[in-house]
Amino acid sequence: MGECEKDCKKKDNQIQNLENLVENHTRTQRHLEQYSNIGDVENKENARNLQKVRENEIEKLEKAIKGEDKKITAEEHLENVKENYYNTENYIHNNINNINEQDLQNLQEKQQHREEQINYLEDES
Repeated sequence: MGECEKDCKKKDNQIQNLENLVENHTRTQRHLEQYSNIGDVENKENARNLQKVRENEIEKLEKAIKGEDKKITAEEHLENVKENYYNTENYIHNNINNINEQDLQNLQEKQQHREEQINYLEDES
């Protein structure tokens, strides 16, 4: 696969991830707004924390798609992905009993993507 094809595939994956994150963020935000007067306070707090994680991921993907992440080295990018992976693992571990099934599935899919990124970036080094 040529460099251009890799870059296009990478951008396609980034755009797909961005779309998924925005959709999940929007859905959760609507849910929080609609049911703000009912529901478990702890579940709402966990949803807000998950929203913050999503907002950070959205911002990172936007920068990556715009090419703003090209200013960092491959090693820095690998470290960033690893840091995001471990932070999310800790979040999942600490909140596993309070994360709804769909959010957990989304987080696990994102983690799988990060694992693939880590393996790819480590192979490139």
